[in-house]
Amino acid sequence: MKNAIILTYLFLSTLTFAQEVLPIFGDTTFEKNLLKISSHNYYSSNHFNNALLDKFIFGGTITDEIKNKNSERLSPNNRLGGEMEQTIEHYNANIHPIRNKKYGLLLSFSDAHLLSANVPTDLFNLAMYGNADYLNDTLKFGFAHVQYLHYQKIGVGIFDKSTLSSLKVNYIAGSKVLEGRLNDSWMLNQPDSITLKMQGAGYSSDRFYPYMGFQGSGVTVDLNYNFLFESRKGNSQFLNLKISNLGFVVWNANNHQYTVDSTSNYTGFDIRNFINQPEGTSKKYNFIDTLGVYEGQGKNIAAMPIEFVLQKAPVRNSSQKLQYILGFKTILTSDYFPYLFAGVYYAPVANFSASTRLSYGGFGGLQWGLNLNYWIKGKTYLALGTYDMIGNISKNYGFGRSINFSAHFNL
Repeated sequence: MKNAIILTYLFLSTLTFAQEVLPIFGDTTFEKNLLKISSHNYYSSNHFNNALLDKFIFGGTITDEIKNKNSERLSPNNRLGGEMEQTIEHYNANIHPIRNKKYGLLLSFSDAHLLSANVPTDLFNLAMYGNADYLNDTLKFGFAHVQYLHYQKIGVGIFDKSTLSSLKVNYIAGSKVLEGRLNDSWMLNQPDSITLKMQGAGYSSDRFYPYMGFQGSGVTVDLNYNFLFESRKGNSQFLNLKISNLGFVVWNANNHQYTVDSTSNYTGFDIRNFINQPEGTSKKYNFIDTLGVYEGQGKNIAAMPIEFVLQKAPVRNSSQKLQYILGFKTILTSDYFPYLFAGVYYAPVANFSASTRLSYGGFGGLQWGLNLNYWIKGKTYLALGTYDMIGNISKNYGFGRSINFSAHFNL
């Protein structure tokens, strides 16, 4: 069993691009300890396809064909984002933190990344094609946004042994952060000059290394509530409610803060600003000063991206072999559209089941997914699947990728 757990964890560390695994009610009975290992990661976009995204992730040449096809799809809201989260949870039924035998002790550790962005159409076209085709045009960059957050969570809480509902308090170790937003910003492109209006703000951590760079601390609360009830026909039904990351993080005094509110005119840059510097000097051209960006340093308090999930999930060993599933998820960041899904769950035998779903939203558009579940002698549960099958197999018709994995060990 120990070797299986170690191998499973090593396998999890190589996984990327997934959504949350669908919970299945019925695995709440265990003698002493339950260990859960999960990998929930994915990336997606509503307009940028995999042919383009792959070039940024894996490298390669962005051809005119790729640029043109993506540019034709753009709208005022061009979302891009993803999550990566690796989690280990330990449920101990013999320790009662609040002196009530109904509740056990829950310990957890997770490593999480969040990327959230909105790319205005004019900003994409300027980056891909340059400004030559936009003479006497005003390119608008308002509502451009990018957010990247990497942190670890160390959690302690209690759980109900009959339902596995839990309440947990987490210490947040902030590894790195970057966030920037443009408001009323535009560029007037004239034959002999450029007028640039910049208005926005942002902040970032001092370093983006090492992997677990301790640069901030915070506290969050997570609630996972499972509700079991019966339908009018007497069939067991299961609702799951999750509220995660209710809290904040304080980034340290080396945190960089940026603001800009200026209008500048340019007729070109002097090449002497870049070359022929005096011998022995380390002076470099400062684009931040040129654009009128104010840079400061100091502590920064930021709310964590709260996640809310409500879903009707399946019940294992139900008299119904075919059950429906539905729900939604939202993350409180401006680029995330409510993620809605609906599908079916089928259990032909006691130790195997499968589910499929259609979903829309999040950082992407319409997606189709498939998930497989397998139980081994009542001691081990494995789940593997994807909520974006089209994205996994197609570059031109896929707009992201997803694969998920979960393993539970009854110790």
